[in-house]
Amino acid sequence: MRTRNILLASLLIALYGCQPDTSNKPAAWQLADKTGCFQCHITGKNLLGPAWQSVSERYRNNPDAEAHLMNKILNGGGGAWIDKEMPAYAEDLLTEANRKILVKYIMSLK
Repeated sequence: MRTRNILLASLLIALYGCQPDTSNKPAAWQLADKTGCFQCHITGKNLLGPAWQSVSERYRNNPDAEAHLMNKILNGGGGAWIDKEMPAYAEDLLTEANRKILVKYIMSLK
């Protein structure tokens, strides 16, 4: 039993040490990671949702882009990119201020 506990503790320590260091990432990236955005969106290629650079490119010259994307995050929806529905992130999950941070980050990508 003691040997098993030592092995388990060693494994947990090893796995914890294998976590990527994200401390050098922008605060908006860390917010997206914490919120779970990267389960569907990643930078550089489409996953379950569009790559954020593609979102930025599509809405770059749209004066209503920020409001549209903030509404999309708040209410979810689908059909703009693929046939999958994006879940809604209500105010209790992601505040308006944090939605704005994410939208500004997405729109800054090229």
